Amino acid sequence: MSRFCERRSVCRTDTQYVVQLSGYTWALQQLTGEDRPRILDAACGTGFGTYALAHGASTAVGVDLAPEAIAKARARYQAPRLFYLIMDVVKLAFRSATFDAVISQDTIEHVPDDEGFVAEAARVLRPGGTFVVFTPYREIHTTSPENPYHLREYSPESLRVLLQPYFATVRLFGRRPAPALRRVEATLDEVRRYDPLGLRALVPRSLRHPLGSLWLFSRGAKGLDQVSVEDVEYVEGAPSGSTTLIAICRLGS
Repeated sequence: MSRFCERRSVCRTDTQYVVQLSGYTWALQQLTGEDRPRILDAACGTGFGTYALAHGASTAVGVDLAPEAIAKARARYQAPRLFYLIMDVVKLAFRSATFDAVISQDTIEHVPDDEGFVAEAARVLRPGGTFVVFTPYREIHTTSPENPYHLREYSPESLRVLLQPYFATVRLFGRRPAPALRRVEATLDEVRRYDPLGLRALVPRSLRHPLGSLWLFSRGAKGLDQVSVEDVEYVEGAPSGSTTLIAICRLGS
């Protein structure tokens, strides 16, 4: 599997899944002052993040442009007052001021009209509402990313410039692996460098990940089944070396 493959199937021993899940749990913690908010997950994919948000929300709605993703979400992740809809994040079919929070993880870099997306997120938020947006971190804004799925990748400055016209406050954060996860990834890289073509992806993860954990244990690192959301760090100010750039944006009251 290409290292750029987007929307991999959910696997609880996949470090990418753990990192993304940590983003949803962290975002929910940032909604201070909101008692069981109404949350929109913009570009929810197969729904595991929306499901996580639903546990702290009065209502959680996941929207995605891909019908197959919404079908998987509806089939696998269900809870009271949790809904999935096929919808374009640039053309949200909700009334203005519907939600207390909009969460969007690893989406804005894919959207041709990124400003239109931000405007729609602001429109559907209630006064004082919060938009939490995650995107890959780059020191310098680029419109020619290495990842072929991305239309652009943002620097802290360029993301702030995009968001500030629509929100009263914009706070930037960086996400990066904590020491234990950094050790896991560095140890796995010892194996990955011998497989430049990614042939290991031909081995089912149900077999590949236990073998990987045995290698990790032998090197004194955590096994893949031991990695958790606690192994991901969030640092205000989006420092250099972050892997993900995050903005917490709030509307005026």
